[in-house]
Amino acid sequence: MSMTQLILVPTAQTDWKAQGRLAGDTDLPLNEQGHRQAVAFGEAIASYRPSAVHGGPEKATKQTATIIANELRLKAKTAKDLREMDLGHWEGLTKEEFRERFSKVYRQWRSSPTSIEPPEGEAVVDVAVRLQRGVRKILKRAEGGAVVLTLGQYAFAIIRCQFEDGGFDRFWDHVDADASWHVLDIPPNGPAEATDAATPENPQD
Repeated sequence: MSMTQLILVPTAQTDWKAQGRLAGDTDLPLNEQGHRQAVAFGEAIASYRPSAVHGGPEKATKQTATIIANELRLKAKTAKDLREMDLGHWEGLTKEEFRERFSKVYRQWRSSPTSIEPPEGEAVVDVAVRLQRGVRKILKRAEGGAVVLTLGQYAFAIIRCQFEDGGFDRFWDHVDADASWHVLDIPPNGPAEATDAATPENPQD
């Protein structure tokens, strides 16, 4: 079995993302900017010649995956295990509202993301188990070549922490840099080896 390249692509822009709102697995459509971003992602990664596009089940992620797959002349596949993190009662709050209402929790979440579980939501460590299960299934079927994974910003960060970093020290670096797509080289029987992050040009209004 040859090496597999995982091309991690963040969900393109929604109105909530543009407004700085916490958007976990809430079903939101892409906005116009998001549609253009998804097209740009597809064009940028075409040279890798991916054989498949997989995405989480939330609406914006499915739309992003479908647009990318269309650019690559592929059919997008939905993987339930790639679902974005559920932020529970925090969904829809702006970062400023969250920081003002729950200052102590906010500081702890930023300093130690694995130590906090959102009310009625999911803990990072639980999401990590689910995501790893989903990625392993995809890798098993891929048998080499390049595969696109379209992910919400927290899922994107968690997979990088798992397969690239071996820990969650850079979790927020990955979350805050979610406008970039990233390639992980996965040896047949070894850990991930990261390539440099690639940032497609984001179309502007």
